[in-house]
Amino acid sequence: MLNYIWLGLIVIGVTIAIAIDVTDISTDKYRNNQPFEVMVEFKNPPQLSSKDYQECEIFFSKEKFNTFYKINSTNTDTIKQSAKIKFTEDKKKSIIQIVINGNTPQFWKEMSKNQGKLADHLTGTIDLSKIQEGSTTLNTNIIIDPIKFVKMNKVTNEGAIKYAKIAVELAIGLIGIMALWLGLMKIAEEAGLVAMFAKALKPVTTKLFPDVPPEHPAMGAMIMNISANMLGLGNAATPLGLKAMEELNKLNKKLGTATNAMATFLVINTSNVQLIPATVIAIRAAAGSANPTEIIGPVIAATAINLTVGITTCKILERLPIFKKQLQPENQD
Repeated sequence: MLNYIWLGLIVIGVTIAIAIDVTDISTDKYRNNQPFEVMVEFKNPPQLSSKDYQECEIFFSKEKFNTFYKINSTNTDTIKQSAKIKFTEDKKKSIIQIVINGNTPQFWKEMSKNQGKLADHLTGTIDLSKIQEGSTTLNTNIIIDPIKFVKMNKVTNEGAIKYAKIAVELAIGLIGIMALWLGLMKIAEEAGLVAMFAKALKPVTTKLFPDVPPEHPAMGAMIMNISANMLGLGNAATPLGLKAMEELNKLNKKLGTATNAMATFLVINTSNVQLIPATVIAIRAAAGSANPTEIIGPVIAATAINLTVGITTCKILERLPIFKKQLQPENQD
């Protein structure tokens, strides 16, 4: 079910992104391939044969900018914008890099982020075919490089691909730490620590599961599962949990209906007290935490409260008439 939920969220996200991108393209939000008239002023007479970037400033009015992009801007009446220009063989398509700074209109700042080519720059082309040798000013047009499918790029590049990369890096970083903790836990298991926990838990479990005989195999499997979970031995706890459910089902008088013992065990298995949260410690260490084990105390307290609430709720509900089930033996044909 969880897979379908995630799939549904992905489909919704992609659909919304496509709808927004189609709207932006249909309304020509970024004025792709449309010339915008500006005045260019070079700081020094430009070297027409140079292939290096040359510093300049471009000027345009707020009214012209607002009309062109169909927005309302709060900039001053005349906008002065720093830029760098490089002449090309076809001077009509010379390269311009507009420097994003405090004078830049907010809409151009947004376009720069969406363009994603150069940090703090908005790129495009400029027509320098009419510039004269020794002249430092020119009225001309610039065309900002096209901006399309902004939301889809964010969903794929900044969303799926970026976080997939993070997931792989985190998983690789966890290998060594998890190997250490699981190794220590395996040593504890072989040394009998899990068995000691199981022995200590037996008086409690017999009260929690009054319908299960103390010497029944289900009781032993449940105690071992709870002990393994408390020590962070998730890999060892899983088969023990499955074995416990299999043995509990042998005591079930009505197959297909969960008994009180099954429900209580599932609650305990899901909300068990964590004495050693090995996985969380490993994730914190991989993420660069200065003290990854400092969460042990809060985790023990939180999981103890969680377990208490879970068991209390389970025991209250199983006593309510609406939740009671009369377990009758299956008909024998």
